[in-house]
Amino acid sequence: MCSLVTFLMKRERPPTPEEFEKLLAWLHPDRNEAGSIFNDTNKRLIRLFLSRGCVDAETLADEVVNRVAVRIDKVRKTYPDPMRCFIGFVDHVDREYKREELKIRSLIEPQRRPSEELEREDRCLEQCLESLEKPQRRLFENYFQGEKRARINRRKQLAIEFVLTQNALRIRAFHLRKELHECITQCLQESG
Repeated sequence: MCSLVTFLMKRERPPTPEEFEKLLAWLHPDRNEAGSIFNDTNKRLIRLFLSRGCVDAETLADEVVNRVAVRIDKVRKTYPDPMRCFIGFVDHVDREYKREELKIRSLIEPQRRPSEELEREDRCLEQCLESLEKPQRRLFENYFQGEKRARINRRKQLAIEFVLTQNALRIRAFHLRKELHECITQCLQESG
């Protein structure tokens, strides 16, 4: 359930390199110390989401970081303490996540959905997945599979295999997810 929810959630664009640099500078003037604080903050965000019951905590933590980084000029002025800022964004992302989860649960209850509709959705999903090139499809399927540690390890392997940084891999997966979401939505509209 969690990965489908995060897959369909509205997502913030990834930060520009300039925005990310400003985020690191906000965390600490020394680049190495800022990197260490960033990693610790990311781990804490993941633990927060896990404690709130989401197995896709890494994706939600990335979403929080993206939202803060994209708004870095504004949040630096508003929040003197970066961790309080991140925690505030956790609350917003968590509320959105829970709202999406409720929507999806109401949509996929078997007794409410005719099998024809489920079959149509499966056909659209398969059609859209097949429209991807093999490497893209493999990246997409492997990026969103698994839970917790297995998913983290798989993503590290994918980054090595595709010769990408972790961030570049996230960005590529984000774009593929967005492309598939649009394809599935269009397919369902055309077949409905």
